[in-house]
Amino acid sequence: MHKDIKNSCVNDFDPSALDEITAIKQILKSIKPIKRIETINIMNALGRIVSKNIKSSINIPSFRNSAMDGYALNIKNLKKNKYILKEQGISLAGKSYDKELKDSEVIRVMTGAVIPNNADAVIMKEMVDIKGNMVSFPSFIQKNQNIRNIGEDIKKGDVVIKKGRRINYVDLGILSSLGIEKIDVIKKPVISFFSTGDELISTNKKLKKGLIYDSNRYLLFGLLSELPVHIKDMGVVKDNEKILIKKLRECAKVSDIVITTGGVSVGDADYIKSALKKVGKVDFWKIAIKPGRPLAYGKINNTLFFGLPGNPVSAAVTFQIFIIPAIKKISQMIASSKLIIKARVKSSLSKKQGRVEYKRGLLEQNDGVNVVNTTGL
Repeated sequence: MHKDIKNSCVNDFDPSALDEITAIKQILKSIKPIKRIETINIMNALGRIVSKNIKSSINIPSFRNSAMDGYALNIKNLKKNKYILKEQGISLAGKSYDKELKDSEVIRVMTGAVIPNNADAVIMKEMVDIKGNMVSFPSFIQKNQNIRNIGEDIKKGDVVIKKGRRINYVDLGILSSLGIEKIDVIKKPVISFFSTGDELISTNKKLKKGLIYDSNRYLLFGLLSELPVHIKDMGVVKDNEKILIKKLRECAKVSDIVITTGGVSVGDADYIKSALKKVGKVDFWKIAIKPGRPLAYGKINNTLFFGLPGNPVSAAVTFQIFIIPAIKKISQMIASSKLIIKARVKSSLSKKQGRVEYKRGLLEQNDGVNVVNTTGL
């Protein structure tokens, strides 16, 4: 038996392989978050990470207004006037009626319009009868119904967006409603990536026997594009240790994280691990999971390094398990819990001892019940 077979990636059980939880903890413990901050216009803030708590400097609403089209009144006046009041004016959104209500008066109001200071209810227009300028009201009316009070949505001084939150379209609406034009965000981490392998060719070249198109770079580009990062595509690198060393040093100088795919197994032409040892350090390179056991993690000076497997499925799985938490940590992004959906498995499942296995599946609903089938791969 070859001396490398015992703990190689062909074995079902490798006692030297880290479990994924330990691996993630080691990765996160080794990461120092980015402290670089920039100020940007909120129109450019979608997907960015907030660097500090954002507080409101005003109340929302900043004035009492109507929650619907109807009539603003003082309930006491109704009782005095047998539930019939005289329409005295109209308050429009942006053009308010500024007088107070008198004993026999009511005013018509539009949604969002200012209501008089002494009005304590708004009755929707569908609930009244109108004859000329006289308005008849129902007898049962509750105080403050259909009124949006000052600070009801957001109070002055409230934290509206927490540090570490990734800005979404709702946040943009909130920020603009508060009159906030610019915010401070964490600068995007720079992530460079490249594929390794003599067998890889670009998609614009003719496929020859023994060669395959490089799909992993496009896979990584797609995965990274969904995250708040600055992407550097460094192309394809041949299976040559000297060339890999040069490329790793080049990437590390301009990147917070370097990602490679391929070259991390135990084959004769797998040079990533040895190249990494010469330019930095290897923390670990085997994880007790399937797919994705041959994963290398380490550092080149202060730059994080992830060597993902060359198999596209393994690369995608390990990216989501290990790299996404790392990007969140380095970006100071608030960690979110995973969405768990309970489903009935219709396929037979099996696994090997000593590792966690991830299965690809197709989720559907049958009569309101979640059902999942494995893809068979």
